Amino acid sequence: MQLVRQAHPFEYRDHHGIDRLGSADLWRSKGGDRAVLVLRGLPPGEAEAHGVRALWTLDTTLLPYLLRPDVRLNVFVLHREADGAIKARALVLPLSA
Repeated sequence: MQLVRQAHPFEYRDHHGIDRLGSADLWRSKGGDRAVLVLRGLPPGEAEAHGVRALWTLDTTLLPYLLRPDVRLNVFVLHREADGAIKARALVLPLSA
């Protein structure tokens, strides 16, 4: 895997209609058939709903320019726990979610 984008800032509208900020790291396999998207800075509550909305935004603004249409995409959401620890929540969502 090679890092394609690091800490790419983006804005998305969440499922409550509120504009939110996040950042994304994008990793792509050498052959381009697999990719990993790491989302950071999303609210910890309702991680899946925020992840889907963030992915919708990135699917129209960033991903089409960097990934093949047939890519297998894994999405991870990183967020801080109440004790300050960073925890990864794995969300595997289709690219066209």
